[in-house]
Amino acid sequence: MYKHVDSPQSLALFHQIKEEVWRSMNFEMEYAKEGSDLYLLLADNGEAGGTFEFTPYGKSNSFIHSLFDDVITEDMKIMEVDSLAVLPRYRGQLGRKGICLMIDYAEQHGYTHAVGIADPRFFRSMNETYKIRATQVKEKIFYKGADAIPTLFHLKEVYTHKENPNYAWYSPVFHQIKVEVMG
Repeated sequence: MYKHVDSPQSLALFHQIKEEVWRSMNFEMEYAKEGSDLYLLLADNGEAGGTFEFTPYGKSNSFIHSLFDDVITEDMKIMEVDSLAVLPRYRGQLGRKGICLMIDYAEQHGYTHAVGIADPRFFRSMNETYKIRATQVKEKIFYKGADAIPTLFHLKEVYTHKENPNYAWYSPVFHQIKVEVMG
C-alpha cells in the first residue's frame, strides 16, 4: 500500500515520480524538505506509482508560515502536506490510498490539522468526494506554475469519526497489532 522512503534509492524514485507528475502538469519541481516523512504509494501490483510528503509545521518554510501562521490556534497540532503526486496510470487507484495514508499518519502522530497549497480540483475533491473539511484560508495564489488554494485540512474530525457514513471510502493503511503481555 505504501513504503516509507528510507534509502537513497527510494528517495530517487520518490523524486522521479513526483517530477514526472509535476512536469505533466507544468509545475515547477520542488524537492523534499529536510525533516519530512516521505512515502511512496504502492499499486496493487507492488509498483510505486505515487508520492506523499508530511512535514511538521515547525519545519515548514517561511512562505508556508506567511500563509498559515495567522489561522493556527494553540489547540491545533499541525503538519504540512505536500507532494501528493500520482502517475496517470495509477489515478483512481492510488489517490484514495494517499488520502487514507494522510488520515492514518495524522492520527498516529497526533496531528489535528494539516496545511497545504491545494490544487483547486483536489480542494473540491476533499470537500465533496471525501467529505474532509478543507478550509480556504487565503485567496488563490499562483504557485509553481498553477493556481493553488492555501488550505487548512481538518483531519481529527475524520479519524475520530471513522464510522461516519461520510467516510465509507476510508480504509486504514497503518496496521496496529495489539500485544498482550502475560505476567
